[in-house]
Amino acid sequence: MRALVTGASQGIGRATALRLARDGFEVGVHYRSHRAAAEEVVRKIEGAGGAAFAVPGDLGRPPDVEELADTVTDRWGSVDALVLNAGAYPRASFSELTTPRFEECFRTNVFGSAELTRRLLPQLRTADPGHVVFLSSVLAFDGSQHGAHYAAAKAAVIGLARSLARELAPTVLVNAVAPGAIDTAILAGDTPEQRRLRGSRIPLGRIGRPEEVAEAISFLVSPRASYLTGVTLHVNGGLRTE
Repeated sequence: MRALVTGASQGIGRATALRLARDGFEVGVHYRSHRAAAEEVVRKIEGAGGAAFAVPGDLGRPPDVEELADTVTDRWGSVDALVLNAGAYPRASFSELTTPRFEECFRTNVFGSAELTRRLLPQLRTADPGHVVFLSSVLAFDGSQHGAHYAAAKAAVIGLARSLARELAPTVLVNAVAPGAIDTAILAGDTPEQRRLRGSRIPLGRIGRPEEVAEAISFLVSPRASYLTGVTLHVNGGLRTE
């Protein structure tokens, strides 16, 4: 089995790459700029007896997406799972959001993932079935006080996943995961008080771990989820349930 995980050098992507390797997948560890971190993920997988390789590319640049798809196709020929985790949350107030800033956010969080999926579709269709998992966010449903462009992009991801689920069935199953507050670089700027307050708003009383999101993704690309497509799985400690 073969899985490409975008944005896999850190955070949820890193945890997912490691989890899928334990599931028996050979993993493509995609990164944009953190090469050393991606190579460390590869070494960790290989040290545990798995197989992996690191592959660069900026999903906001169409030539990089084309090269990424070609590299994966040349190496594997077929792809069983595509996990579209790469993204960016450039916080800004709405008054600061020019059209170019909106476009940049959508290129990174939506357009690149859509184009990569399209280019790898023939390879995904050779699996039985192929799996695509898009990473959205609780902010797609609740909105963001500091990033209307990001929340809008993540809402677009939900629409894209649901549409592809209908179009690509039954050969490719397409689902989404919408994490809530997860202990990643996005929350690195929180003060201890902000972190405490964030956790207090969650019914489970704490911020989530990247590994907990990775478990959900592992489930969605496994035979255990063989009758699920078009689903958005919320992983947020009860912050939102629908």
